[in-house]
Formats: sequence, C-alpha cells, structure tokens
Amino acid sequence: MSKPPVDLLARPAPAAAALVGLALLDEARVGCGRLAALDDAEALHDFRVALRRVRSALRSFRAELGDAVPKKLQRRLRDVTRATGAARDAEVQLGWVRSHRAELGRRLAPGLPWLLARLAQQQEQAYADLRRTVPPEFRQLERRVRRGLSATLLEAGPAAPSFAAAISPLIREHVAELEQELAAARAGPDADAIHAARIAVKRLRYLLEPLAGEQPLLAPTLESLKQLQTLLGELHDLQVLGAAMGVAVAEAAAERARRLHAVALRGVRSAPRARGRRPGPRPASAGLLALARLAGRTRDELFRRLEAEWFGVSLAALTQALRAFADDMAAGVVPPPPPLPKSRAARRAALPSRYTRPASP
Repeated sequence: MSKPPVDLLARPAPAAAALVGLALLDEARVGCGRLAALDDAEALHDFRVALRRVRSALRSFRAELGDAVPKKLQRRLRDVTRATGAARDAEVQLGWVRSHRAELGRRLAPGLPWLLARLAQQQEQAYADLRRTVPPEFRQLERRVRRGLSATLLEAGPAAPSFAAAISPLIREHVAELEQELAAARAGPDADAIHAARIAVKRLRYLLEPLAGEQPLLAPTLESLKQLQTLLGELHDLQVLGAAMGVAVAEAAAERARRLHAVALRGVRSAPRARGRRPGPRPASAGLLALARLAGRTRDELFRRLEAEWFGVSLAALTQALRAFADDMAAGVVPPPPPLPKSRAARRAALPSRYTRPASP
C-alpha cells in the first residue's frame, strides 16, 4: 500500500475501515488505467494486487462496514479479478520458460519454440480479452463501491469502537488462519494447501500494511510476511506451470499425430515433402518433458526451503510478535485520537474531495 491513510488506529472503526478501502480503491483505479499501455509490463500485476487488497479489506472489515458494499458487488469484484487470471498465468509461465530454457541445452530443446509460441499466443489473446472487458466492468463497480464507502465514512460517529480495538481480534484470527494453513501445507507440496497458505499470508499482510505509517515497528514483520508470500507464490506458480505442462505435452502429441495423419492421407509420392509442413515451430515432446522435470525439481527445492525457513522457529517468532502486537492494540497502545468534527457537513469538509464527491455516472 503506497500511501496509507494517517491516524487510523484512534479513529472510529467504521470510518477507518472506509478510509482504508477508499485508499485501496484509488490504487486499483490507477492500476486499471494503466492496462491500456502496451509497454507497461507491471500494469496487470499491479492492478491485480490492488484488486486483491480491496477485496481483502472488504472481507476483513465486513463487521465495521456493514452493508456499505453488498455481497453481490464483492462477488463481481471477485469475477473481475478472475478475468485477469489467464493473462497473468500465461505471462508468468512465459517468463519462467524463457529464463530456464538455456538450462536444458540443445539436446533437450525440441518442442520449446512451439511451447513459447503457444504461451505467447495465449498471453496475447488473454490480454486482448481483458482489455476489452475488464476496464468498463471495473469502472462501474468502482463507482458503486466508492459511493458505499464514502457514505460510511461520513456517517461514522465518535461513539463507535476505535480501529485499534476492532483490528486486534482480526489480527489474531488471521494469525490463527495462517498457522492452520501452513500446518496443512507442511504435509507435502499439495497445490491446494500451498494456495490456501499463500492466501492466508496475503490477507494478514494486507490487514497490517495500512498501519505501517503509525507503527514503524511493524516493518520487519511485514518484510517477513512478504518473503513468505514470495516463496509460496513461486511454489504455487510452479504447481500451476506443472499442470499447464501436462496439457501442453498432450496437445503437442495430438498436433504431431494430426500432422503425420495428414501426410499419410496425401501419400508420400503424391506430394512433395515440403508441402506437408505448416508454418511456425513444430511440436515435440522431448523439450516439454525435460522442462516439466526441471520445474518439478525446482518446485521440490522451493518446498525444502519452505520447510527449512518457516516450519519451525521462524514461524513461531512471527506469530508470537503478531499476537503481542494485537495485545497492544487491544490495550489501547495507540496515539491520541485526532479531533473528530461532530456534524456530517464538517466531516465532509475535512476529508479529501475524492472521498466525498458524488460518483460520476
């Protein structure tokens, strides 16, 4: 989160939660605008991260926000996120194959140009689809979500519990969820378990990030969570790649069989050999299978790192520090609250206009 709102912990919990949501929504709006730039390599990643942060905040603070953002709107935000998944998967897989291609050598290279062309085509098509459908859908949702959060921000009164008091049990819940999911992942590199653990880390990190400005001591904890998230993310990406490689091997074999069948039907004598060739790289299984084995070895190495670095003292120290922080929040170890205007009109005047202006049609 680039610029978290200030003085969150002492504010009434609904107002603080709405401020967090609005700031994250600003980031998502900027990220959506970048999708049209063909040369912005990080646009899709940044937009997806911003969307996930918005959805995570709405999920974490549902008690504080009430009906400000109905479940139907949240489901539509989820659908927008999912609509970007194919492009991101192809992008990640294309980058991984390109960066590891040289490790296989020429002997194991057959089929890799075909795979790279296939992934590039998938990426191009997925990007074209999302650029056509995602921005208009998101902009419509963004206006409605902003309207609900702005109303909550203006209507929150001083009698509500502080954000510090509200976030304390949320931290404990997220820590317990992280421990549970990592315990499940410890049994082996199961794709679903790794994915669930990765989501638990993200939710905990996103919950804490808006507090970093007021609580500088959180910085090492957030960095640890980021490192764990990165490791789990690399592991998950390789698991997704492994499944995609299985599909690619099957498709390469099928395409090669179709080509041989076409040649057989024409007859070797009836047509020159060159006429049986199609433009573009030719499918072959050797390089794909070698790449799959390399991805499997890399996945196993990452899982051993996860075991060595996180299944033990490091995780215990991290969760202990987070529970101590949650205890501080519950005890009210926060800065003094800022003065809160009593009237709705005064609160509106004290806030940035982007949080209070009517949503454009």
